[in-house]
Amino acid sequence: MADLFARLDRAIIKVAEVAIVAALIIIFALVILLVVLRYAFGSTIVGGNEFIVVLFIYTTSIGAAVAVSRKEHIAISFLVDRLADGPRRIFEILGFALIALINAVMVWYSLTIWIPLTGRFILPALQLPQGYAQAAVPIGCGLVALSCLAHIGLLIAGKEKAGAPGTAEE
Repeated sequence: MADLFARLDRAIIKVAEVAIVAALIIIFALVILLVVLRYAFGSTIVGGNEFIVVLFIYTTSIGAAVAVSRKEHIAISFLVDRLADGPRRIFEILGFALIALINAVMVWYSLTIWIPLTGRFILPALQLPQGYAQAAVPIGCGLVALSCLAHIGLLIAGKEKAGAPGTAEE
């Protein structure tokens, strides 16, 4: 079962990293193209800037899952780091459980209230419903929650060492 949790987390993060890299390459290329078009030809791509902003929102949202998986999320752990391994493991499980719960609530809220209420508004330049941009929130939060559950499973199984952010075992 612990191997399943480890494979799940690695798969989530690998897909997330590929998506982030692809989005950043597209953002970079589009920014260069827009600058050349604007200053060399006095033209632009309608919706180009708005598309860059939407992609940036996705990279940030999905990047949160990568940060949580690597234990590089924001944490104040100086007291927990001083505990013995058993209590530290319990606090880390509780921390991941709280992160998973908060992100699960964000997924639920986004899909049932926020996006249905405001997602039909049209993005001015792209002429697409705002919900396409807002979908980054439940996607990112869902990935964070899944990653947290995988880490909880690994910690319970004793396959992952409890520790401060940035100390996740490969």
